[in-house]
Amino acid sequence: MLLGRQRELAHIEDLLTAAQDGTSAALLLRGEPGIGKSALLRATLDQATALGYGVLRTRGFESESDIPFAGLLELLTPLLPLRDRIPEVQARALGSALALEPPTPFDRFAVPAGMLSLLAAAAEDKPYVVLADDVHWLDDASREALIFVGRRLGAEGVVLLCASREVREVVDAFAGVDQLAAAPLDDGDAAELLRRESKHRVSDAVAADLVATAHGNPLALTEIPRALSAEQLAGREPLAGPVAAGDRIEEAFARQLADLPPETREALLVAAAMQTGRHDLFVAALEARGLAAAALDPAISAELIAIDGRVDFFHPLLRSAVYHAADPVQRRSVHATLADVATAPARRAWHLAAAADAPDEEVAAALELAASEARARGGVAAGARAYERAANLSTDDEARARRLLEAASDFAQVGQADHALALVDLAQDLIPGSALVTEIVRVRGRVEMRRGAPVTAHDLLVAEAERIQDEDPGAAASLLVEAAVAHMMTGDMEALIAAGDRARALLAGRDDISDPVVEVLSGVLVGEAHAALGHEDEADALLDPAMPFLTSEYVLTMPSELVGMAGQCAIWYERWDRATGVLDHLVGLAREASAINHIIYPLAAHAILDFRRGYWAASLADASEAARLARETNLQPLLTFSLAVLAHVEAAMGRRDDARAHGRESVQIAELLNGPAIAVYGLNAMALDALGAGEVEAATELYDRVHRFTQKLHTQRGVVQYGADRVEALARLGRTDDAFQALEEFADRLGGGRWALGALARCRGILADKTAEHHFQTALSHHEHDGQPFEKARTQLAYGERLRRDRRRADAREQLSAALDAFERLGAAPWADRARVEMRATGGAAAGGDAAEKEAVAAAGLEELTAHELQIARLVAYGMTNREVAAKLFLSPKTIEYHLSQIYRKLDLRSRTQLASLMAQELPEPSKAA
Repeated sequence: MLLGRQRELAHIEDLLTAAQDGTSAALLLRGEPGIGKSALLRATLDQATALGYGVLRTRGFESESDIPFAGLLELLTPLLPLRDRIPEVQARALGSALALEPPTPFDRFAVPAGMLSLLAAAAEDKPYVVLADDVHWLDDASREALIFVGRRLGAEGVVLLCASREVREVVDAFAGVDQLAAAPLDDGDAAELLRRESKHRVSDAVAADLVATAHGNPLALTEIPRALSAEQLAGREPLAGPVAAGDRIEEAFARQLADLPPETREALLVAAAMQTGRHDLFVAALEARGLAAAALDPAISAELIAIDGRVDFFHPLLRSAVYHAADPVQRRSVHATLADVATAPARRAWHLAAAADAPDEEVAAALELAASEARARGGVAAGARAYERAANLSTDDEARARRLLEAASDFAQVGQADHALALVDLAQDLIPGSALVTEIVRVRGRVEMRRGAPVTAHDLLVAEAERIQDEDPGAAASLLVEAAVAHMMTGDMEALIAAGDRARALLAGRDDISDPVVEVLSGVLVGEAHAALGHEDEADALLDPAMPFLTSEYVLTMPSELVGMAGQCAIWYERWDRATGVLDHLVGLAREASAINHIIYPLAAHAILDFRRGYWAASLADASEAARLARETNLQPLLTFSLAVLAHVEAAMGRRDDARAHGRESVQIAELLNGPAIAVYGLNAMALDALGAGEVEAATELYDRVHRFTQKLHTQRGVVQYGADRVEALARLGRTDDAFQALEEFADRLGGGRWALGALARCRGILADKTAEHHFQTALSHHEHDGQPFEKARTQLAYGERLRRDRRRADAREQLSAALDAFERLGAAPWADRARVEMRATGGAAAGGDAAEKEAVAAAGLEELTAHELQIARLVAYGMTNREVAAKLFLSPKTIEYHLSQIYRKLDLRSRTQLASLMAQELPEPSKAA
């Protein structure tokens, strides 16, 4: 029985018990080395086995952390026969990542999604416990999969239990997964453990000293006495003085190793240097070194190591002590032996690298091949380290520089931009003026963009494009397109057009160098910039011809933000067919491919589309899913945009706490990323929240901030719909002169289709004296064609308010009733409340007819659902099975079944048909985006 672990064991027992009822959970146990994390995992293993649960295990090894998906392969091997029960694209991704079949392109998160599906399939028969020890040493790809699954477990009956040292970046990466710190033992339990584990009697005085030294660390309490004599333990000889527990543990291990025969220490070194615990490879390595298998017997007898299908050390600290205590020459010799017996090319390459004591081009080439394969299988971080090590072993400066650039590209992709930049500097120092200069600049530009320095990236890329445009116009054009992308981050649309047009000019009429992808990208970029500036004709001229490409099967090979922006900018000036076509197609393909990277931005853009067109339930569902996926995948730029869109929908619906929290978080992240073009979305959401709540002073301050940002960005008013709201806020605050000034500024760069004309007329009606009715009627005529019911209802509300003040109560009730009906159908609670107040002031009933009442009841019912439940209800209403919905939302069928039962309960429904009927009026027509 584990001493002093009642709290931790009780927590884990609760998770296991809940799994019997189908409830899943994930927990990260964290703590210092030796604190007892592995012991807790072993206790969990015993309990799960006794309960008849399925058990899956993996463990991270420091020497194996550069082999992509090594930990996942060990974990999932027992479940691989179930691959035919999960979505095909996920099964292919798993097969590729785990080297079960040749590499095929797949999204970075298709493998974690496949792991979740595989666990869910296994748990259909019985609960499962997944144990992952030393996750701080797991390869990055396997750890990322565990984190993803831990965040998305629901109702499968799976318990995921991970253990890690207090490594900050690892603990931070597990954000969103419950964590439990393994506490030190109290003095009483520590003393009991000390006496129980010691082979000699321990005096009370010595026990007190050792307990104080160990600070409640069980491993220290077990191993420190082994470094002491029986006389010292009995108190008849003095201790050496106060020594830190960590040093004492190392000292104890060193003493035990020193007592072993030389051949046993050599066999232990072989085990410590292995990148896998496979017993067959271990035996082969011993034979190659002339050692008998029995050489390890003394270590087994001393309980330093165990063999049970694989070779496992008693504790990772012991493995480290064995490895680092050995002579460097002997370590290299052992790695050379392991390279000879290795069956996997990547493992052989890493052993050869560890055996090398000088640059070696053959070894460098082997590592480069391993890096390329790791990248192809989705192990980008492992590939980066392999490329860097290959560069260090290169004998030729140009080869070294080329490999450094490959490493830099991969390091930037996994978020280590500073290290990537240092590698680019090394490459440039190696070969200044060589043929690689353009590639050096290109990689440096990409790294600078990821570091949040888009202007620096732009200037570098443009300068290099100008240098090579005569000798290599194709390469120059591609550099200019990359430079133009930088302006999407800064929001400088005019500069983007200039860069894109230069790229198009370089490619024009040059069939010998024309790259169709670069041509399309440059045209799309320039078209999107024209749309942002309100140049609708110029935008259509470039984007319409690109539609076949933007709705082709190849869009997943392009940046999703670039493709999705073609859909989003169509929203700005009400090209609904183009917006729907691009976004539905991109979301649909991304779902089918489990391409989570590609789904987040278009989902958020689709939420804007549905919001403007009046499908707020769908909008809330899409925005919430986009934000959740962005958070779970740690894609910060996408998170800030998704949160802003979500906050805007929540603000309009009166979900104030959520709206303000998400809006503030969006703005904070945007400021950290130096992204003013994104910050305006979050600020606008916070302003709408304040305006809807009647806090017009706060709304005015926020709208003024939005206005200052957009003035710098030179975008037209339909990109962020704030201009009319700013005028209204100032007018309601009584700042009439400022409201007129804001009206002129709104009209100055109008754009934005018929909505903008209607909103402008509404503002003129709000501020007008005798001509107010004319302006409101003009606004309503525009709203008949803009397809945006919320904006029409806003005009009807303002019109009704004006008619009531003019004592035309009957006319006011007509407008207010229409506005109230629309607000209730949309779920715009604060605006509906405002309309009701006005209706009562006219002496009329604050409700519409029977049809309006039914719609209001439906909207009120849906308000009981969370955004996540809305998304599930939406897909079920489209006729999908639970398994189909699970595949599209990267969840398990059991989780969908659980949420669906909650939806039925909240809405008092009993069938999918009833759900579909209720949702019909709240959702757009079904499409691939579903």
